[in-house]
Parts: sequence; structure tokens; C-alpha cells
Amino acid sequence: MNLPVCFQKPFHPAGSCPVAASLSDFCRFPLIFSALVFPAIVCLVSFLPPLFPVSAHAAPGPVQVTDAAGRTLILEKPATRIVVVGSAPFIPLHMLYMFEEARDRLTGFEVRVQTTDAFLDLIDPDLSLKKTVNANPGPESVAALAPDLVISKSTTEGQMARSLAYLGIPVMYVGAETPDMFLADIRNMGTVLGNEKRADTIVRFYEDRLAVMLKAVSQIPEQSRPRVLVLEYSNRGNKQALNVPAPGWIQTRQAVLSGGNPVWTAGIPVRDGWQITGFEQIAAWDPDKIFLIVWYQLTGPAVLKTLYQDPKWAKLTAVKKKELHLFPQDIFGWDSASPRWILGALWMAKKTYPKKFETLDMSRTVMEFFTLLYGLDRETIAGHLMPDVN
Repeated sequence: MNLPVCFQKPFHPAGSCPVAASLSDFCRFPLIFSALVFPAIVCLVSFLPPLFPVSAHAAPGPVQVTDAAGRTLILEKPATRIVVVGSAPFIPLHMLYMFEEARDRLTGFEVRVQTTDAFLDLIDPDLSLKKTVNANPGPESVAALAPDLVISKSTTEGQMARSLAYLGIPVMYVGAETPDMFLADIRNMGTVLGNEKRADTIVRFYEDRLAVMLKAVSQIPEQSRPRVLVLEYSNRGNKQALNVPAPGWIQTRQAVLSGGNPVWTAGIPVRDGWQITGFEQIAAWDPDKIFLIVWYQLTGPAVLKTLYQDPKWAKLTAVKKKELHLFPQDIFGWDSASPRWILGALWMAKKTYPKKFETLDMSRTVMEFFTLLYGLDRETIAGHLMPDVN
């Protein structure tokens, strides 16, 4: 007889040491064990497979991955009830939906904004039927969805994973902050879904386009590369705020991949996230080209017009040469660690070296991206996902 999950040996990430349950264990996890009935609820849920149909595409047999946090996970079989939670849940969700299995196997996800994900609505008409949990859920809320795998974005193990491990629920982390990390995440998703062939197709799409950029810019000496600046612009509290990305973040990697020479990376202290800067520092850098990421509550073209008309900004080389470029976005921006980062890098390459990439048709590339990776038709792409790429 197969015992329910709460009576089986708990899942423990590789390298951890299982310990016997004790009073100190209960004290460390008050949210989970505050009521003695909670483990019984998890047990009961595991006895109700008819309520949770399993995808027929799941291949039998154990699967093993090493996730973005360096943890080795072993699942008895490909995951069929997946829950996505944690920081920027739209990133792992958009990665997951590159696989056809996502529609059937995504059980629930964390909602961090009040609006729905209009992009996923285009892909999955039944998205509204999925279970959701509010922002920053406790492990008991996640466990109540009876997942056999939780996916979260991080490169370090958090308390959620440790808490869920006591219930036998594994967590797989995705990093997505560098191209190599992103491609490894895709391969891991293919493995836990039992569809490594699809993962190979997705990875090949990215690698082919990365190779195009590398071939075009690899022979250009660093001193001959345009000095570029990726700049986030916002006005939270009606006060202008300017930020630059950490050296290891995807926005910086996009600048490097596209053949630019990032001006901001040498002297900033942050290794993760965004560093606040100011106009005086931007003037000191005086980049040849500025790639502007505008806060989502602002109108990009209006910000661009304001900066071109600002007497201070008019003194910058990039502004004088009309090289102030607004990062494209469809429903989501091309500057994030979501799957769109490849579109952002290609667009930056075309703006950085117009002659070298004159045959690169970004409108066609957008069509290929959403057709091949998400199965959307041309009409949907043209009507909802085609930004201004000029």
C-alpha cells in the first residue's frame, strides 16, 4: 500500500541532514505546526486523486536536477501538480508556459499584483480557473494546494523550501538572471516535466540567436565598442529616481551580449539588484548610447520627450546624437529576466551596431519568438504583443 505523503520519508535536499521531530522543530515552524490537524489535512488531500487529474503526458520513473540554488532534487516521477510562488512569480510562470504541459500541470500560483497576467491569458484561456495564493504566502497555504513540486525564483534556499521539506514537498529554484542560468533552468523544467525534447528545442532557439550576436561583435576590440548605459527611470513619490543594474544582472548581460561597453559596472558596490545613481554621475560617464527602462506607471514616449527637452540632458553625448532609446515592451518589458531577455538583447545589438545588424528584422523575430515558443498565431501577436521596435 502506498502511504500518503505525510507518512512517507520527508523530502530533504542533497546535503541536508534529516533530524528526528522534536519540540524544537515545532518551535521553529509555528505557522506549519500551530495546529495538530494540519498534517492530517495534507494526508487527506493526498488520498483524493480523482479531484486532481494527472496529465497523461507524464513519463514514469525518477528524475533528478540540480537547481539554481545548487540543490539536488530527486522526484519519483515528473511533476504533475506544480505551484509557482516567490519573488517575481511571472518569470518562472512564463518559462513554464513554454512547455505545453503547463496548462494541465500548473495547479496554482502566487499573485503579487492586482491585475491579471494578460500575457498568460492569451496562452491559457483557463488560467482564471487555477488556484491562487496571495502575496508572500505561508507554507501552509502552499501545501494546501497539494503540489508535488513548487517552483520559485532564487539562487539561495529560503525558509519556504525548508518548511515545505518537512511536509515532503520539494522546491525547485530557477535563477534566470544570466543567459547560462536561464538555459539551465529551461533544461531543469524539461526534466521535471518529462519533456527534455521540448527543452532542447527552446535552448536551441536561444543559442542560435546568441551565436548570431557573438559572430557579429566578438571581433570588435573593447576600446572600439560604444560606451553604453542601461538606466531605469522612475518617479516614485513624484521624485525622479535613476538606477543602474548590478554587474551580474540580465540587463547588464544584455548590454555585453549586444556588443556594448557598459560604463557603470566598474565602480558600483551592489552585486544584486539596482544601484541608485544621479544625473551628475551619468554626465561623468557621458555614454554614447543610453537604453532607458521606464517605470511601468509612466508613459515611455512622454519620458523620452521630456529628457530630450531637458537642458541638462541635452548636454549628454547620447542625447546630442539622438541615441536615447526606450526599451521595448509588449505586455511585459524586454529588460527583465523573463524569456523576453533574448528579444531585448537582439534589439540592443541592432541599436548598438545598426550596420552590422541591418538584416535583423525585429518584427519578424518577435513573430518567431511567440509562435515557436508559445504557439500563438500571427493575429494574436500583431494585436497584443508587437511593440514599437524602431
